[in-house]
Amino acid sequence: MSWLSRLYQTYEAVSNNPDAQLNHALMPFYHVKQNVQIIVTISDKGDFISARLTRDGNGKLKSQVTTIPATNDSATRTSSPVAHPLADKLQYVGKDFFAKSKNKKDLFALYEQTLTDWCNSPFSHPKSQAVLHYVQKGTLTQDLIDEGIVIADDTGSLAYPSNASDYPESILSLLIKNGGEFDQGSAFIAWEVMDSDIAQADITTWGDESLFTAWQNYYASFDSKEGFCHITGETAPLASKHPNRVLKSASNAKLISANDMSGFTFLGRFTDDDKSIAKQGYQAVNISATVTEKAHSALAWLLTNQGHEESGQAVVAWAVDGSKLPQPFKPILSQETVETVIQETIEDELADDELDEFAEIGESEKVDEHDEQPTKREHHKDIGSRFAHGLKKAMQGYRQKLPNHEQISVISLDSATPGRMAVTYYYEAMPDDYIEAMEDWYENFAWYAFYFDKETNQRHMTIQAPTPYQIAVSAYGLRLPDAVKKQVVSQVLPVIVEGHHRQIPKSIVDLCVKRACNPLGLENWEWEQNLSVACGLYRGYFNRLKSDKKRSYTVALQEDYTSRDYLYGRLLATAENLEGYALYVAGETRTTTAQRYMQQFANRPFSTWRNIELALDPYIKRLNNNRPEFLRSREKLLNDIMSKFEIQDFNNDSALSGEFLLGYHSQKMAFELARQANQDKNTAEKSAEIN
Repeated sequence: MSWLSRLYQTYEAVSNNPDAQLNHALMPFYHVKQNVQIIVTISDKGDFISARLTRDGNGKLKSQVTTIPATNDSATRTSSPVAHPLADKLQYVGKDFFAKSKNKKDLFALYEQTLTDWCNSPFSHPKSQAVLHYVQKGTLTQDLIDEGIVIADDTGSLAYPSNASDYPESILSLLIKNGGEFDQGSAFIAWEVMDSDIAQADITTWGDESLFTAWQNYYASFDSKEGFCHITGETAPLASKHPNRVLKSASNAKLISANDMSGFTFLGRFTDDDKSIAKQGYQAVNISATVTEKAHSALAWLLTNQGHEESGQAVVAWAVDGSKLPQPFKPILSQETVETVIQETIEDELADDELDEFAEIGESEKVDEHDEQPTKREHHKDIGSRFAHGLKKAMQGYRQKLPNHEQISVISLDSATPGRMAVTYYYEAMPDDYIEAMEDWYENFAWYAFYFDKETNQRHMTIQAPTPYQIAVSAYGLRLPDAVKKQVVSQVLPVIVEGHHRQIPKSIVDLCVKRACNPLGLENWEWEQNLSVACGLYRGYFNRLKSDKKRSYTVALQEDYTSRDYLYGRLLATAENLEGYALYVAGETRTTTAQRYMQQFANRPFSTWRNIELALDPYIKRLNNNRPEFLRSREKLLNDIMSKFEIQDFNNDSALSGEFLLGYHSQKMAFELARQANQDKNTAEKSAEIN
């Protein structure tokens, strides 16, 4: 139960630290969020003052999200009528609603009984008493009609319009049509209570901390069985029920459930029954009502504030004080930050002035057209090293914000059924260990990637480590079942948060590599993402092996690396670039021979390369006539790569490992970086000419 203890501690810490609640307010326990459409203002004596429809800051009609007291049953109500204790729908709080509506059942009695019991208890509150006095008068519906808040027909009863446009700027704009008509009884009502004797700082019921506390103390008294709480170590009223509404996608799912008093499906070694529980509590573990409510409220807040939820599975990492942490399911550095790193690198590149926008340069040497002798050019700086430097700066920022003694927790939840939820993974670490593990993942598994900027409608290159969900899609495709996606995330999550102590499963790496070798079977954007994920996983897998098997691959092109598989990958990328440019010059957009043969090339590189090389002949002739400088640079690069092969390695026709993807993609990205550098230089020169 350490996760429950940490969540309880988090609630206590965050509730006393307003700065930790800048984006999402920590929910008070025994309360829920609710969309409200009508706000009614009354006096502390229970007299009606005014009513209004909710609006946003611009004065437009919009439902208002407020915090309201709730019972365990009302918080999870569906079709069965259960009343909230204070704020609720008009059909519950209006005593005269039933007589003025088409409802088949009067629900006011449920609401009145719940509110009366609270007001008659030692934990009553002046605002709740004022609301009770007013609703018992039975004039709420008529007051709303008189104020023009709700719409009545000619007989004075509530109307059931079918067209909201017939009543502009009305309550209908805030309601959802049900059965072809608008039921105004579904409008949710919240209260404001004004004290006639003193000026109140806050007349609302949804912002009054004393009202929250009064309801919490009252409702906690229902679990009146005193016992030893295993979380606090103190004697307190024990919880007989535990909250749900933790996950948005499975709001009825519970982490703790104890209702197996018949059938004994999950009873196991325990012999609990209703009588023994009432007398001595549960045999397994006792948790106080306050602790379980606070812990569940903290978990829901954490998931909303900094967690991630998808298909009933949720993951969040947090510190007890509520500080923001790097999360294991998304990149640490923003795409714009990483793109700046790339931009700084390509600004250092030399570009050939005579090549047009598509004429990319990837070799470390280029031919000078005057003396036809190779001249050295500055090699591009290691983008991976620059990315690592930016990463370290970001992680250092997190380290400075976290106290050294602060505990870091990571939890993964999964809702297999609508009513049950489980903790599938829980891990605790000290701040330095967690930051180091996250840094290790994003540094060792980082690779080139592309993203699409919706605002500018442009495609940009970045560097990032794949997320667990990207890995799942790359391994099994876009249409993978939720169960498979959850399984992959469960396998990858420990690899991220536990650092070099955990290795990425080789089976996942192999699946991603296999799918990345088949560009014709996927949309181009999907294949590019798969290729990026496969390269990142393969690189990270070998970076984490023991010293005798470890291979230190870099993100940038390793021109001095002479591995057979890596060199074959570079050959394929260069052939693809050469043919692609020839097609570009001719105005053609079809797939290159290298892409069509990629899967076959991965299985039989030596024999397949011969076919690719022969297919390049017409494109070489075309470029020799149109772009001889570009052709000479590419032919030189092909010769340079070929010269690095050992003869026996080049003639080896056995299948290539995933390493060939690293050589292939690094060479492609070297071309892309040079293209960007050349394009930026041309843009700068044109701008200078204009100025």
